[in-house]
Parts: sequence; structure tokens; C-alpha cells
Amino acid sequence: MSDLDAHPLAPDPAEPAVRVRTHLGWAVAVSALCFLPVGLIAVLYGLRASRALTGGDPERARRLARVARRWIVLTVILGLLLDAALVTVFALLGAGPS
Repeated sequence: MSDLDAHPLAPDPAEPAVRVRTHLGWAVAVSALCFLPVGLIAVLYGLRASRALTGGDPERARRLARVARRWIVLTVILGLLLDAALVTVFALLGAGPS
């Protein structure tokens, strides 16, 4: 097979495919559903990981994706704590069904 027969967008068989999860979708979801201020930091790191992966730096993308995952977990924890605090305050104030 000559070089002219090869598809220009086909991956190089000598180079293994790199699979890095950037966690960008999860970061957006927890930002919208849990706690926006901290979730935006997770989105930022997810975007940076995606850019690093697109730029051909999979090791940097992995590091940034790990940081994004940590911020995602922190966002979920803070969101749950905030929800629990609000439910407790409303229950103490008698805002529930009577």
C-alpha cells in the first residue's frame, strides 16, 4: 500500500490511541446541579484537560483531568452539605407542610 492510498484522517498504526477522560461533561453537570462557584473551577480544569489532549499532550491532560475530578467530588460534597443545611433550617423554621 502506498502513501497515496492511505486515508489522511486515519490514525497511524504505529502510534497507539490515547484515551483520556477529561470529565468535562460531569463538571458541567455538577456545576449546574450542585454548587456553581466551585463547579466552575471543575469546568475550567476540564476545559484545560481537553485543550491539552487536543494539543497532543496526553500526560498533561491526565494531570488536569485528575484535578478536575477532585473539584467535581468537592462540588458534589459541598452541594449536598448546602442542601442538607437548607432543609434543616427550613424544618426548624416550620416551613414544611402542616
